[in-house]
Amino acid sequence: MNNNNKKKSRKKWIFISAGVVVVLVIVLANVMKSDEKVLQVTTGKVKKGDITSIVTATGKVKARTEIKISANVVAKIVKLPVREGDRVTKDQLLVQLDPDRYQASVDQSQAQMSSAKAQLELVRAQNEEARLAFERSLKMHEGKLISDEAFDATRTRYDVARAQLNSAQHSVESAEASLREAQNQFDYTTITSPIDGIVTALNTEEGEIVMMGTMNNPGTVIMTVSDLSEIEVEVDVDETDVANVALGQSVKVSLDALPDTSFKGAVSEVGNSGRTSGYSTQDQVTNFPVTVLMKETASSIRPGMSATCDITTNERKDILEISIGAVVLRDEKDIREKEKARKAATEGVKATETKDSVTAADKDTTGNKAEKKKELEGVFVVRDGRAYFAQVKTGVADQQNLEVVSGLQDGDEIVTGSFKVLRELGHGDRVKVGKTSESKEQEKK
Repeated sequence: MNNNNKKKSRKKWIFISAGVVVVLVIVLANVMKSDEKVLQVTTGKVKKGDITSIVTATGKVKARTEIKISANVVAKIVKLPVREGDRVTKDQLLVQLDPDRYQASVDQSQAQMSSAKAQLELVRAQNEEARLAFERSLKMHEGKLISDEAFDATRTRYDVARAQLNSAQHSVESAEASLREAQNQFDYTTITSPIDGIVTALNTEEGEIVMMGTMNNPGTVIMTVSDLSEIEVEVDVDETDVANVALGQSVKVSLDALPDTSFKGAVSEVGNSGRTSGYSTQDQVTNFPVTVLMKETASSIRPGMSATCDITTNERKDILEISIGAVVLRDEKDIREKEKARKAATEGVKATETKDSVTAADKDTTGNKAEKKKELEGVFVVRDGRAYFAQVKTGVADQQNLEVVSGLQDGDEIVTGSFKVLRELGHGDRVKVGKTSESKEQEKK
């Protein structure tokens, strides 16, 4: 009996001790839990939707066909029958320059050509005379009727006559070329429109002297004639975005002058060479010219207007999307250590011992430093009141949302804000959901 009582008493104390340990563990856990910092966050759901990736660029409106009318001769404007904004047709007179000087040059060249032709006729007659004399002397020489010296003299005169005829013919050709050049110069004094269009710029006035262009100096641009039936917008796209721009992509064109209207367009040309602006290396920006052909126009659109183009570079339908602001970067080693510590704590192992073992494991046998810092892209998923880092692979993006290729499931709750909390939030931290992104959107409405 005494032994039985002792055994019962021993079991009783074992059960009491176990109960006390359990209570102490629960109390200790609650104390630790109460001391743990709780961060208030805003969350949102991973959901399916459509994402349209857009590249925005600014530029100027211009006519697809734009011709600058310049002078090919130096002369004074004596007639300017059009004004800026006038509609003109092909071959219509635009500018009349003073023709007197060039008309005199034509007359002089004409006279020189007439003289050269008359000289040619004279030389041709002399050549014919020399030819006949040579043929007669040839027969006489064959019959031993004239000496060799007389025959040689006749042949020489014929050779000279033929050379003079050849020279006279070239003189006529030169005179004709001079006449054509003089005539062209004269024709340049009358300038007509090469296309049907509108005078979009008029830079001179009647009475001004216009200059022709040279290698070092540009000529006078008298006016600009544009065909406004096709309108383009030339924009500058940043070098980081131009790789996503391709021919044929749809574009929404907005004009500063018409703020309540937008027009459809398409990318018609992508520049191959960048243009760098800025003086210092830090300030330099490289942009590539991209031309957008407007498919819709209006009579109020004018070349030179400022425009903003939204180029649709990619469209994805029915894909998982998240807020761009939810994506953060975290150190891979830090995430791995916290995850091991969390698992160790769950299994009842002290976190300090686990952390020491993890740190030791991250060093090689020679005592060198751990591997280089590697950052992972991901989001914080909320489960059971805690935020856990989840690495994600992303795809296309618009201005607010981002495609999730892998790493999340439809309906997952992720931390979307605030920015300050996301900057400090760690793997496994306790969180309290304040407002969801959906509730914020409803409040705005």
